[in-house]
Amino acid sequence: MEKLDPHFARLLRFHPKQSLNTTENTIYGLWPDFSLAYLNPGWFRFAAENKGEPQISETWGLGRSIFEAIPKELKIFYQSHYQTCLESGTLWQHSYECSSPEICRELIQFVYPLGKREGLLLIHSSHLSQKHKDKAHRPLHQAYRDPNGLLHQCAVCRRVRNQQATERWDWVSDWVRQTPEKTSHTYCAGCYGHYFQYDLHTKEQG
Repeated sequence: MEKLDPHFARLLRFHPKQSLNTTENTIYGLWPDFSLAYLNPGWFRFAAENKGEPQISETWGLGRSIFEAIPKELKIFYQSHYQTCLESGTLWQHSYECSSPEICRELIQFVYPLGKREGLLLIHSSHLSQKHKDKAHRPLHQAYRDPNGLLHQCAVCRRVRNQQATERWDWVSDWVRQTPEKTSHTYCAGCYGHYFQYDLHTKEQG
């Protein structure tokens, strides 16, 4: 299954449609306002493999902004790079983690400009897929709940802050599989430094 805006199809003339639709990669196209214009079968397959269906198919149609799926704190990072790619006509790529409870997954996102600032094609390709090397910690609420009863989970890598140690973030697979109640999504030191150094640098220059 694919979803394709017919007006967007002409922008894909240098990207063979058969290849886009038969690859295992997750691929989608965006208009300059970052709304969805194309979803390849890999998009829906990835959603199904990660228990996102049928909700993904029902709620993520053409015309919806991709930034509705990104935490607001990360929007400045992605929007800045997408905009630069669109305006400069140059490829941008970015590696990131998207792990499941059992498998450590690293992917590379390739962002291709289309036409004359007319759109973007995003290809998410698997770079690493292996069993987690991190120890899987038990979901012990007394170790992870703060004095207010909140659990702090990184919105990027999904590790959980251990309240019994300084800046320690643990892989708790049970809470990746099912987010518990009273969870606050924040950022571990590693992810914060990676994604927000761009924001801090921009503010310093501004």
